[in-house]
Amino acid sequence: MLFPLTGVRVLDLTRLVPGAFATLMLAELGAEVIKIEDPRGGDPMRHMPPVLDGRGLYDLLLNRGKKSVVLDLRGEESGATLDRLLSSTDIVVESFRPATARRLGVSAGQLRARHPRLIHCAITGYGQTGPYADRPGHDLNYVAISGVLSIDRPAPLSLPRMFLADIGGGAMTTVIGILAALYGRERTGEGASLDISMHEAALYWLMLPAARELVDDGRRATGELPTFGKHACYNVYETKDGESIALGALEPKFWTTFCRALGRDDLAAHQLTDDEDQRRVLEEIRRTFASRTSDEWLAFFDAHDVGVTRVNRPAGALADPHIVARGAVVRGQGLRAIRPPFASGVPDLAPAPPLGQHTEEVLRACYNGRLGSATKQRP
Repeated sequence: MLFPLTGVRVLDLTRLVPGAFATLMLAELGAEVIKIEDPRGGDPMRHMPPVLDGRGLYDLLLNRGKKSVVLDLRGEESGATLDRLLSSTDIVVESFRPATARRLGVSAGQLRARHPRLIHCAITGYGQTGPYADRPGHDLNYVAISGVLSIDRPAPLSLPRMFLADIGGGAMTTVIGILAALYGRERTGEGASLDISMHEAALYWLMLPAARELVDDGRRATGELPTFGKHACYNVYETKDGESIALGALEPKFWTTFCRALGRDDLAAHQLTDDEDQRRVLEEIRRTFASRTSDEWLAFFDAHDVGVTRVNRPAGALADPHIVARGAVVRGQGLRAIRPPFASGVPDLAPAPPLGQHTEEVLRACYNGRLGSATKQRP
């Protein structure tokens, strides 16, 4: 079976989550991904907790379907080997800070000078230019400085459990850019240099929370969407069994249906009332939800056209009957994986390889001329 990126070869020079997640998505679209790892332990993600039998779980999930090649980019001989690999490569993804990439000889300018059709993607915290370019950082730094961390609370003290800048900003922005660059190369014959800043990618997500500042410098716009916990129609409620139910009834027709289902037509006119009245309505709905278990409420609202859902924990989310019916969680190679939402079918990805498993195979083919141009092989 041919997949959208069948015949496309990717050289993955990245470390940790953002690059690994991005190249996994490319592998799920059919690309061949060759992961270049340092001989001194490989990608740190291999040993990062949570760990099972000595292997990091993130490594086991994110490096499926890739080939692992050990190559010391700091060694004097590595440049010639890397150059041979690049002659048959479509895409390079690296995540070094700009100065480090230049020192290792893998920056966009250095590689594309010899391989102009190459699509070079650099995933960094702050981009290739600007005063922060060579600063260290992690997901927490990027969501903090971009304003994303402060959206819900003026002084946030709790940390997000999702890697928002790493995955939403770094990985997914990378794949969007790469797919666009591949399409552009088909038309122009030229490669591309992609500068992915996780700081700026997180900032892009700030567009709607920052709408007042962007459109009117925060001066005259009034009103607010009832989506931030102050309104009864769009909130999370604890049930009798200590579980939680989410209610999303933004449109008046759904709020009216919700009130009517509870026998509280008197509340229908209070969907968007002022703060004092809204607190009263919110407290009444809280008392109502606390009177039954989550299962009882879900069964009750099955008969009514209202957005009411369980607040799932990860285990429950994976076992949700709708997810099961759609086959969104697949099993194979000793683990379960989440099927990418952007593909109707994915290759049968091999397990994440041990460090250096494919070094001899890939380099022998490279030096014997059997690692042909991925572009020429593409149907």
